Amino acid sequence: TSFLIDDFLDDNGFFDASAMLLSSASSKTAYGTAFQLAKRPGIEVIGLTSAGNVAFCESLGCYSRVVTYDQLDTIAAGTACLYVDFAGSGSLRQKIHSRFSQLRYNCSIGGTHVDELAAKGSTRDLPGPKPTLFFAPAQIKKRVADWGGAVFAQQLAEAWRGFTRQVTGTEPPWLIARRHTGQAAMQTVYQEVLAGKGDPRTGHILLP
Repeated sequence: TSFLIDDFLDDNGFFDASAMLLSSASSKTAYGTAFQLAKRPGIEVIGLTSAGNVAFCESLGCYSRVVTYDQLDTIAAGTACLYVDFAGSGSLRQKIHSRFSQLRYNCSIGGTHVDELAAKGSTRDLPGPKPTLFFAPAQIKKRVADWGGAVFAQQLAEAWRGFTRQVTGTEPPWLIARRHTGQAAMQTVYQEVLAGKGDPRTGHILLP
């Protein structure tokens, strides 16, 4: 997904934006996207996260800078930017659209902030561009048509190998996999993540 998001944005000239704002910056898909975007010349990759995850996000090295959700005013209001929304927070979306007069595009990806998800119809009076849901299969279809299936598969595989080398080859690693077996263990992990107490460095594998 991260590869496809980066490719979609590049395919559209980053909608003439020079800064990418990525919410839920500590999430796996967000920092995977940041890893790809960081390779693009002239693009500033700004991670938006909670105060407790700033140090982790900064340690990755793929964000140009990391700011907390209540520090949006440290980013110039006239920045030509693009919002890559992994959080799905209605209040954060409203703040970003209201602050940045040169917001060029809102790429809606996910909803990690489950208790703050934007209500249906809430975009009606939103300033700036309307949020547009990113649909990965559409970008796959386009690139297979553009490049051919074999080239697309090669590009995706190369990106994946580069990312996994980075994720596992650092100290400490970006991702530590933990296995959990049984319903009780699953419930414990779910409640931990739901409460926002999960370690962003941990990837959970849940087994029945």
